[in-house]
Amino acid sequence: MKGRGAAPASGAYVGAALALAALAPLPLSGASAREVSPPVVDLHVDLSYRVNYQGGTLAQGSGQYPAAELVAAGVAGVVLPLFIPHDVSPSGPRLEDLERSRARMLELIPTVPPYALPGCAAKDGAVRTWFSLEGAAPLAGDRSAARTWVERGVRLFGLVHTKDNALATSSSGPGPKTAGLTAAGRDLVHDVDRAGGIVDVSHASDAAVADVLAEAAKDGAPVVATHSDARALDPHPRNLSDELIRGIARSGGVVGVNFHSRFLSQRGRATIDDVVRHVEHLVRVAGAEHVAIGSDFEGDIEPPVGLASVRGFPRLFAALRRAGMSSGDVARVFGGNALRLLCPGDPAVPKK
Repeated sequence: MKGRGAAPASGAYVGAALALAALAPLPLSGASAREVSPPVVDLHVDLSYRVNYQGGTLAQGSGQYPAAELVAAGVAGVVLPLFIPHDVSPSGPRLEDLERSRARMLELIPTVPPYALPGCAAKDGAVRTWFSLEGAAPLAGDRSAARTWVERGVRLFGLVHTKDNALATSSSGPGPKTAGLTAAGRDLVHDVDRAGGIVDVSHASDAAVADVLAEAAKDGAPVVATHSDARALDPHPRNLSDELIRGIARSGGVVGVNFHSRFLSQRGRATIDDVVRHVEHLVRVAGAEHVAIGSDFEGDIEPPVGLASVRGFPRLFAALRRAGMSSGDVARVFGGNALRLLCPGDPAVPKK
């Protein structure tokens, strides 16, 4: 969830590869005294939006993702969406806006420890990064665009945001959405799959999600929802039905739990217990191998009480363990499942 923006600024299951040597044991109520919160690979953190359109810094963001606290909080990897606000121009997001946002992030990342430049290779103790697109309409009609952007460090391709575009219909807006992907959207799904990227269906309408699943199945490719919750628990149109959750799981993909209160609970400000409810439901429906974290931190969200920033990840671990989830399953949800898709060729990453 994001507000309107200003002008852009210038210019272990997870495996030994994600071991965080600097992570000191934390006292966790509800977990064994010997247990340490596992590494987190977060599928959706809107620091690019915060830096490029809200005047924030990569080092601090809005306070939800301060760089200096990532290692202590257990963060080992972050997907950075190159989100472009709809009002950036009269015609909406443009290719040059994507390129400008990416260039600015590449300029900043090496200057802000512990971040590493995008990719799976990173030294111990660094926080890996990857790019994603949230609203890929500028790529419509260019059959070479997906491969170009994969080569530029983009792993996940979200087709649409809160408005219908040249690729797909959005979950936002009035009335039922009977149309899903456009012809250009179907082409881009196949182009992304063949280039080695993964299509992200968060923000897509039910019809568009179903179309993506059908097209990706032809390629034998996974589909992800990087930051979506369970509609069975909160009937917001941004959330996913159990049928669509099962479809994502069948594809081999994951659903990343979103921390925005409005998607977690209809009762106002959510709590960390609401996040636990959604994780538990997703695990029941999809299996523990198909659930991940997609916090949506820095995206103008109202986070849950007890999970207002990365400092809350150890508390979430303790709450999940207290609810009865095994430490191995929590490690899958926190990072292992996401890393399996982001770095499929890494021999240190378990396949399941």
